Amino acid sequence: MDRTHEDSLTERYRELSDDIAAAVAVISAKRGNALHAITVDSFLDVSYDPPTMAVSIYGGSRMMETLETSEHYAISLLNSSQRDISERLGASGQPLYGSLKGIDTFPAPHSGQPVLTNAIAWFELRTTEVLEVATHSLVVGEVVSLGAGANSSKDKPLLRWRKAYGSIGPR
Repeated sequence: MDRTHEDSLTERYRELSDDIAAAVAVISAKRGNALHAITVDSFLDVSYDPPTMAVSIYGGSRMMETLETSEHYAISLLNSSQRDISERLGASGQPLYGSLKGIDTFPAPHSGQPVLTNAIAWFELRTTEVLEVATHSLVVGEVVSLGAGANSSKDKPLLRWRKAYGSIGPR
């Protein structure tokens, strides 16, 4: 495939993949004693038995380095009022340490990984497999604990679509 075709295919892929509406979440883990987190919209439930999820993380990122040193991580599903958290933790070049400073968290029951207090839902995972795919790694984890935020029945999820944020109605 020539370079011009590759470039146009990549550009068209980016354009069309932005039409995929996706829930926004925060992936978090401890690196030593420091809490580290990033915003993602590339995660999915993989299996119900056993409960298993996967998240796509850029292979050369600080978060991937953190996940490689931690046996557990957490996924906190953001509600529509947490757009500021999404933007803050999604900004490029954020510091490795202190990324969760000022954001209410609590330790997940099994491993103590940081979970966002006001998340619609949260999942604590034990890493079972890491698959390298192109520029990213798919980090697969078995759910070891989970829960819902206090207002989860009333909160609307934060969604990303066409490079913008939005939401849908409550459950």
